[in-house]
Amino acid sequence: MSVRLEKKMEVVQGLKHGTTDTIYDLFFTESKFVAAIVLHYSDLANMYLKPDLPSLLIGSALRQREIKVRQLRLLDERRLAFKDKTADEILTMHRANFAVGYQNVIAVRIRKGLVTTSLEFVIGHPETKISFWIERNQIAEVEEVVRRFLLYKLR
Repeated sequence: MSVRLEKKMEVVQGLKHGTTDTIYDLFFTESKFVAAIVLHYSDLANMYLKPDLPSLLIGSALRQREIKVRQLRLLDERRLAFKDKTADEILTMHRANFAVGYQNVIAVRIRKGLVTTSLEFVIGHPETKISFWIERNQIAEVEEVVRRFLLYKLR
């Protein structure tokens, strides 16, 4: 989901980077984008690693529901913490957050495959690629935001 935060910043929410359990929101400003982590795989690791007696006896459906509820709560809490913050403040909120200045972006690609769709930034020399997996229903929204901030880099 794309949300307008302030006059000069827009966010695309729910992009996956690294592992499928790591979710980032991308904050686009006039000069850079900030990738802010909203869910890290380690946030839920203890729930996956500590099976309780009921889940061993009757199955893991209840445990999976608890994990989903906790995941949604964490997402809401972290996104609420971003509210009214600048991009630079968001950058400092987690050690896994990072920023890339548009002057360092060589190209931006939205790759639509049979199974996955990704947003790929090609950065600097030597070329480095930063990829985020996006949901099919996010393609139009991501294209719109990228065109608004990085039109001349879109390939």
